Amino acid sequence: MIPRKRLDIGLSDILFGISRCFWPGNRFRVQQRIGEFWSAPSDTVVSLAERSGFDLTLEALALPRGSEILISALNIRSMFEVIERHGLIAVPIDLDMSTLAMKRDELERAVNKNTKAILFAQLFGSRLPMDEVIDFAREHDLFVFEDCAQSFAGDGYVGHPDSDVTMVSFGPIKTCSTIMGGILRFKEPKLAAEVTRLQEELPLHSRWNYLIWLIRFAELKTLSTRFLYTFVMWVAHRMGVQDKKLNDAVRVFGGADEVKKFRQKPSYPMLALLEYRLKRFDTNSIARRNAAAKTVIERLPVSIRQPGEEASIHNHWIFPVEVSDPVGLMKHLRTLGFDSINGYASFIIPDPPVGFEDFRAMEARAMMDKVLYLPVHTGMSESELIKLAEAVCDFENSSSEMQELPSPSSTLPTSSPNPTHSRVAEHVE
Repeated sequence: MIPRKRLDIGLSDILFGISRCFWPGNRFRVQQRIGEFWSAPSDTVVSLAERSGFDLTLEALALPRGSEILISALNIRSMFEVIERHGLIAVPIDLDMSTLAMKRDELERAVNKNTKAILFAQLFGSRLPMDEVIDFAREHDLFVFEDCAQSFAGDGYVGHPDSDVTMVSFGPIKTCSTIMGGILRFKEPKLAAEVTRLQEELPLHSRWNYLIWLIRFAELKTLSTRFLYTFVMWVAHRMGVQDKKLNDAVRVFGGADEVKKFRQKPSYPMLALLEYRLKRFDTNSIARRNAAAKTVIERLPVSIRQPGEEASIHNHWIFPVEVSDPVGLMKHLRTLGFDSINGYASFIIPDPPVGFEDFRAMEARAMMDKVLYLPVHTGMSESELIKLAEAVCDFENSSSEMQELPSPSSTLPTSSPNPTHSRVAEHVE
């Protein structure tokens, strides 16, 4: 079976990280070098995770309790939880799902004297120009978070120059993964310095805990080979293991004490692996991933939509599609050897807070309820990609034909000279 997602970290990368767990390196020097490589040491902060840096930035800003942050309605749960942890209110803004842009009319309705910031998420590997967001923010004197957790492409993009902070993740399933790690680039070096100071007050993440995660991902990488993956999936389904449990296998900071886990400063081996990976990142891997996506997209019917299909830049970090019956198609594809997963996966669209009850992100909800994540990645051959696209087309065509078939009751006569037929029709109706 073809895995639903390919981990973007090699065994040689993991071995490098493991070796650095036993190496007495200087974490400050590595942080300095990463800053120089990324943007500048004075405006760059390397954190244990993107959400760690986000949490520290909110702490440094010290916004008044009850302040509101306008946030892309579709995001990971912990981003909303971090906002709430600081006594702030996250106001989810619906998205134009064709571009994944926040709807301007909803932004205008939501902004008020309590609004202090806006968090725009670049989703699914897409990247939209930030100019409209920046203009809106400056008009209303808002702090701008640009969340690029899912859009790293190794092309030198470190955020819009006027974004107050741009955040990138190198977590377990991200591009250029180091299992943990995030980089934040600040517009104001003074704020970067304050976030750095706050981070240095945190406990140091254990290099031995990082070693355990490196070993675990070496195991996962091995198990993701097709033969072993097929066996693992067969056993999991025989035992009734839910897809959520399988997804949790790669969650580093999940659980009841999630905040405690990510409120730590990064260790030397994690920083060393991040520097190693950034400086050796193969940008051609993005081109190959886009080519794989194009092979499928060209063969899908126009009736099948994709979130962000009209985004100006897309690197197809994952490949969601809106289909008529995501659960049915998921089961069908598994019989053909393609693993996939439906629903929101690690995303959520939270209920709106008190006072914003009509901000329910209806367009985002409508599409995400019908989303299936297809296994489109560079671990597949062109023939397999074509077979996958054809299977999706066949299933959607069959579903469409079934919907167009007349119901049994509609074939009964509505009027007839024979009174017996009329009575039968009345009884059925």
